[in-house]
Amino acid sequence: MNKVIYLSLFFLLALLSCQNEKRTNKNSKNSLAELNIEKFSKLELIKDYDLMITALKDIHKGIYWYSTKEQFDSIAKKQRKQIKDSLNAIEFYNIITPIISYTKEGHYNASLSEKTTDTIESNGKYLPFCIKTLNEQIYILNNYKNHKTQGLKLISINGKPIKQITKEIFKRKFSDGNIENSKYKDLDDDLFSKSYAINIEQPETFEIELSDSENNKLIKININSVSYKEFIEECRKTWNTKPFNKREPYLSLKTENNLSILNLNTFDDDDLYNQELNFKDFISNSFDKIIESNVNNLIIDIRKNTGGTEGNEDYLFSFLTNKPYNKYKYVEASIFDFRKYINYTYEDDWIETEKDLTSEHKINSEGRFLRKKDIEKQEPIKETTFSGNVYILTSSSTYSGAAEFSSLMREHTNAIFIGEEVGGGYFGNTSGYGLDLILPNTEIEIHIPILQFVLDVEKGIFGRGVIPDFKITQTIKEHLNGIDAEMKFAKNKIE
Repeated sequence: MNKVIYLSLFFLLALLSCQNEKRTNKNSKNSLAELNIEKFSKLELIKDYDLMITALKDIHKGIYWYSTKEQFDSIAKKQRKQIKDSLNAIEFYNIITPIISYTKEGHYNASLSEKTTDTIESNGKYLPFCIKTLNEQIYILNNYKNHKTQGLKLISINGKPIKQITKEIFKRKFSDGNIENSKYKDLDDDLFSKSYAINIEQPETFEIELSDSENNKLIKININSVSYKEFIEECRKTWNTKPFNKREPYLSLKTENNLSILNLNTFDDDDLYNQELNFKDFISNSFDKIIESNVNNLIIDIRKNTGGTEGNEDYLFSFLTNKPYNKYKYVEASIFDFRKYINYTYEDDWIETEKDLTSEHKINSEGRFLRKKDIEKQEPIKETTFSGNVYILTSSSTYSGAAEFSSLMREHTNAIFIGEEVGGGYFGNTSGYGLDLILPNTEIEIHIPILQFVLDVEKGIFGRGVIPDFKITQTIKEHLNGIDAEMKFAKNKIE
């Protein structure tokens, strides 16, 4: 009897092993290694890799802001060991991007070559969903065929928990410091499926586990992968429906009762120029109206403001304080041989950048390449400033110049912050001028920021953005119905 039981268990385990092997073989045929794109020799990849590491160390002034040289060298050495013969560009991309991510600077960018991108978009396999991340949860925005998936929360894909998947993707996402909510924001809309296809796998089918947030009911579905064209069409259906098709102006001012709402979706002069707008004129005129109307409360909405033209953030701030302040402790660039990279970038752009850097900076007695004091002078405080209550709406998309504005407001005013943690680091960033490094073999292009902007502030948490006084995030139901939870909370707070 015991022998029969043991034999039965043996055959059962063998059967399970066989099934697992079949699944493994099935997935391996659709792994990133099996994609029909160009492969490279180990020597070619090592050449690209070593060039990138040298460039990061030479050019990026803030490379050791969040880690030591020893820590950076350790991860660089570890990733280099993963390089082997006949890797394709995507496999190599997944080796190098964790190193860039490790520097904890969100102003980087790394993109596959146009040739590789075209191949993936022609032959790749995608998850046919657009998504929205809310409070570190991932929700589906579209229904797909006969599957009622809109509003459902992703729990797992092909047996992997969603937390495990995002952890793997986040190794290759770039953000300031330890701010993780901005990495979640990078998954919104069509970006999750794209990241999954490049960082995880491209299987023929997806086994998906979902949850209904209203009743916590678990739902399992099996769907086939789709082409890039079909995937984008699915997203476009969502983008063209309310409330997702709502188009907001870059800048707007609205006054109601004892409240003014200043909506600032950008600080970028180029964006505004295309709409025949001037940021400083708009801000000056807006505060004339705000002060004349005698309102006691002002909401400044910068949730979609990713920054832009330097100086616009402190021009805005100059209307909101009556006390002297200093914006930057310093702005510093690395000293390196420009000619070393002339064959690996856009020559005309680099010549112009070199000219600007050398004219705007000088080497001090300590050998540091610091920006001259007469470059981008700090905006003086205005004679008449707003003295009422200020409420600032922020999100993980509040970045770069908008993050600097947030830090100044937190440091020097009593403004109330509502929403999500700011996506940009409290103490500054490395941005401004940059080098677009093109790796000669894989043709992966990496934008490396050059200038380190260090704010003259003290109150924040190093490695984090401004933390809101009231953390408010939409529910998925509010998002699908176009209910602005943060604005609603702010108005209720004022009332």
